[in-house]
Amino acid sequence: MAFNSEMIIFGEKNVEVLYPMHEIDSYNGDEMKTHIRSGIDSSDAVIINCSRVTYLNSSGLRELIQILKNMREVNKPLYLTAVNEEIMKVFKSTNLNRLFNIHESNDDAMRYII
Repeated sequence: MAFNSEMIIFGEKNVEVLYPMHEIDSYNGDEMKTHIRSGIDSSDAVIINCSRVTYLNSSGLRELIQILKNMREVNKPLYLTAVNEEIMKVFKSTNLNRLFNIHESNDDAMRYII
């Protein structure tokens, strides 16, 4: 598996936090998407913590967009956290920083989970 995950109970909400390792591309992006879909009923929100991500390509962006679309279809939030400067440049150059909820830390994102 190209990521680790944990379930955090925040108040009465179940928040799944995914920690992708090294890169987000079509392979591990698809793994995350499948994992989130299979557990979408058991979580109220998903955080993808990018602190360990060093590479993001267009295929990875496509997978993240698909994950966001899947979460919106079931009316549940998706947050990206700990996005490093290089990866943030990719989001800004594609204007995807306007589409995603991006926060500095998991704790910061948790404040928006109601």
